Amino acid sequence: MANYVDLKPRKELINPHFESYKLSLDPLPIYSQELEKSLDVSILTQDQLTLHHTKLFGAYNHLVQDPWVDRSVYFIDTDWAVQNIFIHETGKIHGGFRVFEIPEASSYRECTGRLNISLCFSNQTFAVLADGAGRLFLLDTGMRGHKRTQWNVLYKDKVLGENVYFTVVDSIQYTSTTSGESGNAVDVVECLLASVEVRQGENKYPVNRTILTWITLTKGVEERWVVTRTRRLEGSQPFSYASIERGGGAVTVASNRLFDLTADSLKDVISGAESMEWEVSQGKGSAHPMYTWSQGPEDVSVQLTLPAGVSKADIYVSVARDYIDIGVKNSLALLSGSLSKTVDVSASTWTLEGQRLELILTKEEKGMWETVVVGDNRGEMTFDEATVAAIHERLQHLTSDQWNPDPDLKNKPFNTQQLEACDAVDDEECIYLMRIDGETHRISHQATINYSLLFIARLDAEKAPSLCLRHDVDGLLWQPEVIPLTDGDSGRRTCPWQHVGTLDAFGYVQASKTQRSFSGCAPDLSLAVIADCSRHVYLYRQNVPTGTPLRNRRTGQNVSNIAKQYVVALEPHDSILGLCVSRDHIVIATASKVYALAVPQDA
Repeated sequence: MANYVDLKPRKELINPHFESYKLSLDPLPIYSQELEKSLDVSILTQDQLTLHHTKLFGAYNHLVQDPWVDRSVYFIDTDWAVQNIFIHETGKIHGGFRVFEIPEASSYRECTGRLNISLCFSNQTFAVLADGAGRLFLLDTGMRGHKRTQWNVLYKDKVLGENVYFTVVDSIQYTSTTSGESGNAVDVVECLLASVEVRQGENKYPVNRTILTWITLTKGVEERWVVTRTRRLEGSQPFSYASIERGGGAVTVASNRLFDLTADSLKDVISGAESMEWEVSQGKGSAHPMYTWSQGPEDVSVQLTLPAGVSKADIYVSVARDYIDIGVKNSLALLSGSLSKTVDVSASTWTLEGQRLELILTKEEKGMWETVVVGDNRGEMTFDEATVAAIHERLQHLTSDQWNPDPDLKNKPFNTQQLEACDAVDDEECIYLMRIDGETHRISHQATINYSLLFIARLDAEKAPSLCLRHDVDGLLWQPEVIPLTDGDSGRRTCPWQHVGTLDAFGYVQASKTQRSFSGCAPDLSLAVIADCSRHVYLYRQNVPTGTPLRNRRTGQNVSNIAKQYVVALEPHDSILGLCVSRDHIVIATASKVYALAVPQDA
């Protein structure tokens, strides 16, 4: 069963005394450069006006920042050429330089319904490109930097078949050691591709599914790159975040619905009754609990779902005063171990109806149990109707079906008139953050997020992209980490997402920017940026030296650092199509122009 973990913020990374951003009227140096060729922009067709397609298009950033080379940015123009621009320390723009031209561009550029071209850097010398028309390219970029070299194609193919269009979400490169006496080192590139699949539903209306295809490319003995493994993940809702765990052991996905790993070219994906048997034998489970249980003051009810075809004669149930053992004869154990507390064996019963087995355990002493079997965390506790009614009766004074007409009502828990629209949380906005293991095909860790995902940022070139989640008014950065599960229980209990930084009040700030198109932050978190759809860019600097002594009039304390906000207005005629943020500069792209904003590093 999935290990349900909590995202626990680190208190030392949160500033409880943050007051506000001070608006700065200091002008920022802005440099711009006209593009010889406009950015290549794909447009949604009538058949693609779905939530799944819109999510793929809406999250697309036409600027790609090289995480290994500072101030180096790439984009694709209408000739299907990959252009590189370099931002000088002063903010001036150098470029663009053509480093690669996508072959057969004239043929594939006209494909109806194609997606935007996507580019992802795997390491210092490899890049992966999807042309949006069904082809995947593995490219040798050489050592990228000030010396610009032409990129070479190492691999090219329609990896998902004809007329299946996809984008590259993430890619990594590492060296793996082959088994056997030789133990040769093999270069491996992992790619995560996103596509939308349209199926015919039961009512004959089309049903859309978001597909994440996990591709493994390996360089063989003949120095040729080949696809050696393909894994497929499906979701009924689009994803908000997806990445490959560094080392290639798992993928992390954030979505409003759980994703399932449904196919693996190297090994069977277990499902149905086989899944239950495998999970029990491994001591693990799927994203769903192995059993559910509820309790009242006098008894405990345990419900299990049995594999199809199991009859009453196939089941064994053994209940002792402090022990329980339930399973299928000559097959598998379902629930076994020491009970949390003692029971009255003579008054305990069990029944089987279809595939549902229900066990009633009568407590010897009244009281509430923390668990059914000591040390077994595969079950999920539910509440019966009587318990829910009792809880509701105790708490009904805190709720009402009417808006509070009197803000001064005595003993109110809060004043609803003080809530703002950005504080409301919709059930549909609940995000499931899941780590899906590539070998077991199961969700190994899962967290539920009730706050919105603000943006995705690359804080470290050697690590997966980070998620910025709203927490109260702040924006908290969560970094996916590699979780070794070889250590047994200790690995499974470790949370794979760690709080690594905080953007003060950024959750509240972003909620007020209803026209935003892109958000991001510098890798050192010294700067956060919000770009509107067409013109305005908002900069938020976290700790700016004051330069001259200041004193807080309310507390009387000396202030050496303040937080600043800058507002930049660009030319109003073009939509903003891309944003890259670094510590000392910001790059913004429209269809025909690139802007560079130099960020001051002192007061």
